[in-house]
Amino acid sequence: MWYNIDMQKMITFKSGLKLVFVPNTAVRSVAIGVFVGAGVVKETPEIAGISHFIEHMVFKGTANRSAFDIVNEIDCIGAQINAFTAKSYTCFHTVSLDTNAEKCADVLSDMYFNPSFDPVELEKERRVVIEEINESEDTPDDLCLERLLSLYFKGCPLEKAILGTKKTLKEMTSQTLKDYHDKHYVAQNTVLSIAGNLTEEQAVAIAKKYFEDKYTLQKDYDNAPICARMPHSHSCKRKKSIEQTHIAFAFPSYPYNDERCTAMQLMTIIFSMEMSSRLFQSVREKLGLCYTIYGYPSSYQNNGAFIIYTSTSPHNTVSAVEAIRDEIDLLIDKGVSDEELNKGKEQLKTSLVLGQESTSAMMRTFGGHAVQTGELYDFDKRIKSIDSVTKEDVKKCAKEIFDFTEVCSSIVAPDDDVDILKIIKRND
Repeated sequence: MWYNIDMQKMITFKSGLKLVFVPNTAVRSVAIGVFVGAGVVKETPEIAGISHFIEHMVFKGTANRSAFDIVNEIDCIGAQINAFTAKSYTCFHTVSLDTNAEKCADVLSDMYFNPSFDPVELEKERRVVIEEINESEDTPDDLCLERLLSLYFKGCPLEKAILGTKKTLKEMTSQTLKDYHDKHYVAQNTVLSIAGNLTEEQAVAIAKKYFEDKYTLQKDYDNAPICARMPHSHSCKRKKSIEQTHIAFAFPSYPYNDERCTAMQLMTIIFSMEMSSRLFQSVREKLGLCYTIYGYPSSYQNNGAFIIYTSTSPHNTVSAVEAIRDEIDLLIDKGVSDEELNKGKEQLKTSLVLGQESTSAMMRTFGGHAVQTGELYDFDKRIKSIDSVTKEDVKKCAKEIFDFTEVCSSIVAPDDDVDILKIIKRND
């Protein structure tokens, strides 16, 4: 069975700009995403958070449009516009009727090429982002996970928070943003992802008119690989006046696009992702120790982390951590059953295939993959890799990931007396 969409294509223009195009004539929508390889990994400590700050500021006006004009033009055609910043890249995206795709491309192009970075707007938006940081710090699960990742990736560019810090934000000026924008918002560091009801000719014409033809200067871009984290095992604690104890662990896992990632994703579904997963069924359903518990991989260039998170009442903290360790030991020792593996494969394949029915999902999948690898996403290859995974592959994956000599922990709690790192390690 073939899952690849007919005519999906990647085109690299003379400037170095990449276009990934995924046609779908069964819908009337078109999703457009501008992916820039500028995220946390490109920031120095002094400008931590600048990628996310620019994501905000491009909506505050351009040389041709005010902040109101940007959103009003999109609203007037019934379209949607948004953006997000990840550790590895920033994305600005729209979804509209096919008849309005060109208008969306025009607005996105203006935001990409001509942000004004007006000092007055910058001061206002600086306060907005600081409030976003305050909100995150007042959200215990966000705080727990952010501190965990910062600790786990210590010494690596990935240790910085996407939002940055209040200190770095307060020191940024319009010129700081312009300099970073000029350096990273270049053709060789950009992928234009278009999915929906357009022909290839229409997609190429949009890419040329609104992006390729606007690159007036040919700039070389040094896309140096980021370093891998140094192995270590440490813990961080934050005492906070809250009702629950928030617990998170990070284990070393595989980098993005590693051939072992498929086995890891299947292990995740079986072990920690779904309501029928082992962690959910054991720690919540059987033992009643928590409301929320899950685990997931975060994969980047040359780096990866497998995260486990839960929250529980302070008096249940030790029991919850011991139960997590019990399930990890069982997975490493016994592996998974045929039934679990088959269920995991069906879940993973179904989510991938059903995602093809959404033009926005296709835009994100193909664009995100291309900006991180320079390659065209291949659904058939992905499905084949899922089908080829064996129980032995999943067991091997569990043994490689759950290395207790490299585990890091984070706890946010009303008291900080419990050493969850010691408990999860047991005798290791």
